[in-house]
Amino acid sequence: MKFTNYILTIFFLIYTDSFSQIKVVEQTSSNAVLIGKISHTSAFQTAGLSRKLPIVDGLRLASDPAKIRIYKALKKEANQVYGSIGLRKMDFVDAEFSASLIYIRNQNKYLLTVKNSEYNYQNESFWISEQTKDELYNLIDSQLKKNIKFKNIEVLLDNGVVLVISINRKKISFNLWDGYSWVQSYWFRHFKVNNLFGK
Repeated sequence: MKFTNYILTIFFLIYTDSFSQIKVVEQTSSNAVLIGKISHTSAFQTAGLSRKLPIVDGLRLASDPAKIRIYKALKKEANQVYGSIGLRKMDFVDAEFSASLIYIRNQNKYLLTVKNSEYNYQNESFWISEQTKDELYNLIDSQLKKNIKFKNIEVLLDNGVVLVISINRKKISFNLWDGYSWVQSYWFRHFKVNNLFGK
């Protein structure tokens, strides 16, 4: 009797499975890989900055209208991709990231995202290639080791986006000019930059 019930149960499961009208697809995040992050709670580091920081103005490359149009289009697309990624909160206090670097496998590119500390506190993303990622990290790393009092470095990325890196002693911030105002990240210490780039 038990054997018969066992056979009937197996037959029922096979029968219902073969005529099912829905299919459960397991959600995976294999396309997006978090390389590094800077938590928002530990990123507000204004202490130790020079009191007389120069005002960042529309620099040579960033003031080119053609570059601004490219940046706006790329920013919109990159922000949409970032918004579609379900980043799991990794902190106990459910803190947001003030910077993150995500590898997108199907595009073979990296999405560098910073929180704008200037006016709207929104995330701003831009694409970089693997070579650009490595060169950008090496540039930042070498400059921070010099303990520069203050310096702006204007970098034209491989996709035409102009990134201004502000350095003040052992801290940096990322700046992007959108034609109307500056998107400026928080200030990050050297070890935070290492965390961001997965070092």
